[in-house]
Amino acid sequence: MSSVTRNAVEAGRVYKSTGAIPVNLLRSPIYHAWERSHLQGSNPYALQAEKLSSLDTERLVEQHSSLINATRTYSRILSQAAGSDRHAVMLSDRNAVVLDVVGDEQTVHGPEPFPGPGSLLSEGVAGANGIGTPLAAADYVEIVAAEHFIEGFHPFTCQGIPLRNDKQEIIGVFSISLRRPDAGQRLKEILKCATNGIEAEFVIAKIEQDVRRILNAHPEDYQPLEELRQDIIQAHQAARLKLEVGSRMVASNRLDYAMQILRQADKSIQIFRRRAEVWQSLASFEIGTVQPVSLTDSIRDLVDLLSTEASIRKLEVVTFWEQEPIKVVADSRSLLRKLFRYFLLAFESAGKGGRVEVLVYMLDSESVQVSFIPNSGLNLDQSELTQYTFSLPIANKNL
Repeated sequence: MSSVTRNAVEAGRVYKSTGAIPVNLLRSPIYHAWERSHLQGSNPYALQAEKLSSLDTERLVEQHSSLINATRTYSRILSQAAGSDRHAVMLSDRNAVVLDVVGDEQTVHGPEPFPGPGSLLSEGVAGANGIGTPLAAADYVEIVAAEHFIEGFHPFTCQGIPLRNDKQEIIGVFSISLRRPDAGQRLKEILKCATNGIEAEFVIAKIEQDVRRILNAHPEDYQPLEELRQDIIQAHQAARLKLEVGSRMVASNRLDYAMQILRQADKSIQIFRRRAEVWQSLASFEIGTVQPVSLTDSIRDLVDLLSTEASIRKLEVVTFWEQEPIKVVADSRSLLRKLFRYFLLAFESAGKGGRVEVLVYMLDSESVQVSFIPNSGLNLDQSELTQYTFSLPIANKNL
């Protein structure tokens, strides 16, 4: 038994006999979780979680079907990483009610009770646990064995992390419970990476809504944005594949290699999220606030977003400016859309195997000029190719 578990067992004994929570025996996040559990009236002697009725559970699961579907692949990947260890991967809603459980047969459907869909795991009902505590703390939490507030959860070590939508609102918790206290640490990184992957699924769902809106309201803009959408989805698919490989490595205890793969997966997810953010700005068609914005960062973002398209066309894109960042006064979304149009025009002019130069230079102390200069890869008179140029007011350096 580890020192953490021994201390938690003693803390539980003291609490049950005196009603006092010994701060010196519990890790700080666990002490605060016990304090919240106590103040909300959780019963430390409880042996299992309370549950909704079958009908209410069925309605709740149906209501959250999109969340469950977005998570199911990652539940399977995380379960795969647990290997032969007794475990359960759990998804809850924002009220700590269990929506879905994936794990080994003995844990999920065995004779010993385990929280299934409809179980109430808020700290007020079930005490400190791998669903309710991450929700209350709004952060990743690990709870080891007797650190759980109620007796029925002591056989498990649980890790949980909140799931956030595109507005950064917590909409649920993704968690894994294991019978072996020492098994949890090797799953921490894949849990976090899987959570990032789930949140990327929410972004994809939002992008698909945007695509349908564009097709209905701005059909002339649909095709280039749809092609870009397909390109950025590839980064997410690459991340999911790496996560799948990483889970197999974790399951077979090839942890060093697994960590390398998971870092690559997480990097792919971050690339996807950044490109998706730029794509959504292009697709919004809304006019925002005119304010200082980095012109050079906007160009760099579009070069990255268009990298697959440039590769398909065998185009080289070269950028040049004498200083950075260069800030201009503009609506950031309108600026991105304008730059995007000019990039596409220059790509078309340059043709396959060509080159597009993007030059940014100061006209004077108050304005900057952006020039897109296509150079054809064919033996054509380059002077006949159209250059695309526009100017913008420079932002005050103090802003």
